[in-house]
Amino acid sequence: MVLIPFQKSDFFIDASVDIDQQFIEDNKIVIIPMKYILGDTERLMENRLTDHQLLEFYNAMRNGEMTHTSQITPYFYQEVFRREASLGHDILYISLSGGLSSTCSSARTAAEEIEDEFPGLKIEIVDSLAATGGMGLLLMSAVRAEKDGVPLSENAKALRENALRICHWFLVDDLKYLRRGGRISAATAVAGTVLNIKPILKIADDGTLVSIAKKRGLGKASSFLTECYEAAVDRSLPGDVIIAHADCETEAEAMKKRILIANPDANVLICGLGPVIGAHTGPGMLAVIHWGNRDYI
Repeated sequence: MVLIPFQKSDFFIDASVDIDQQFIEDNKIVIIPMKYILGDTERLMENRLTDHQLLEFYNAMRNGEMTHTSQITPYFYQEVFRREASLGHDILYISLSGGLSSTCSSARTAAEEIEDEFPGLKIEIVDSLAATGGMGLLLMSAVRAEKDGVPLSENAKALRENALRICHWFLVDDLKYLRRGGRISAATAVAGTVLNIKPILKIADDGTLVSIAKKRGLGKASSFLTECYEAAVDRSLPGDVIIAHADCETEAEAMKKRILIANPDANVLICGLGPVIGAHTGPGMLAVIHWGNRDYI
């Protein structure tokens, strides 16, 4: 994996994040690349894919192309952190949930090595206990805090304390992708497909995926996501909401309308789901991600 040049930034995040590309560019956020495999081709995701690239990715999945992902190695983290350390830059890195990936563990291992090499340097590793737009919400919070003058270590501490206040509610349209990933059995996948069952999942406090409900049909499943938002949202926290979708923009726009009816003050962003997570959920996945009580159900 080749190191890519970038401008100085305090904030690093891996390529599984889903957030507006303009926000990444405006705030000089450094994306740690991640690899995904589509068919027989390994690809390096160094930035968010365009809408056209995401359409091609999900259409390939629909046409039967197999997808996989691979982890970021501690060695690559060391390369990135060492380069920043040599320039005297402290780092705050927000990782994909440690309950879903080993990237956070790899980053911590690398950070310890580099901090030993560069006494006085500070590398803060934050396990987001989140994925996709949940990482995006934490990143938005970190940027706001920095603009308010919050020091890097205090910023990282606040992110860790608030990570469990981010809710992820999502539905999966086609069960075969969960079956391929070992999340459900083949028999369950076949039965669910025949009955048009849409599983509803969330990210639990330990950062892993858990099933919370099953609904028959996309309409009932989408409505349940709205109900989850209404029941779990905490309006004393930031009103940002990220709706992530795997090439189902019509459903995402309808969800946005329902969220704004429930909370007209919400700041709702719609983002296409990147291939790092989309490889495991398949096309048609729809997620509502917001600040609130993730343990209400």
